[in-house]
Amino acid sequence: MNISHSAQDILHRYRNEAGAIKAEQGLILIPDVSGFTDFVPSICIEAGSYILRELLMAIMDSNRLGMKVSEVEGDAVLFYKFGLPPQIDLIIEQYEIMLKNFREKLDAIESLIDRKLNLSLKLVAHYGLFAEYAVGGFSKLYGNAVVQSHCLLKNTIQSSTYVLFTSELLNCSGSDRSFASEESYSYIDYKNRNLA
Repeated sequence: MNISHSAQDILHRYRNEAGAIKAEQGLILIPDVSGFTDFVPSICIEAGSYILRELLMAIMDSNRLGMKVSEVEGDAVLFYKFGLPPQIDLIIEQYEIMLKNFREKLDAIESLIDRKLNLSLKLVAHYGLFAEYAVGGFSKLYGNAVVQSHCLLKNTIQSSTYVLFTSELLNCSGSDRSFASEESYSYIDYKNRNLA
């Protein structure tokens, strides 16, 4: 079999790098701004991008679980941390801190522009097997757990402000709390909750 020079380079890089890629169990948290799709066409690009940056920074600055940021994806931040998951109460507390800081920043912006923006924050929390790899100086994540986390952002929960826990995370964290539940996930609706 005749392998092209390009294919040989790919095979050589794979053999050199494959051993460094290690799949591990870990926590994936994706805080996602609800209302983003309607927000974008309702405001000029300069103001919209500035507002979104401020809101995403409020979320990122709220990281109390020592998670890494894999990427900022439009209106969402992909946080992750390898190892055993924290207790569910700590994830709830993490979401509440993010939500409080998000709401405070949003209130300040809405006050400044004298306009309601109809944005809120939801969080998907999942635990599973994934790997970290490098692409051109960036760290990326790969695995079914990553795909599943993204898919769960599109769900049937009738709220725009909630935290969603997968059954995998609840099982691994040993939680005995009860939540509203669907087949593969459980959630807490924060739409009308005030955070002190």
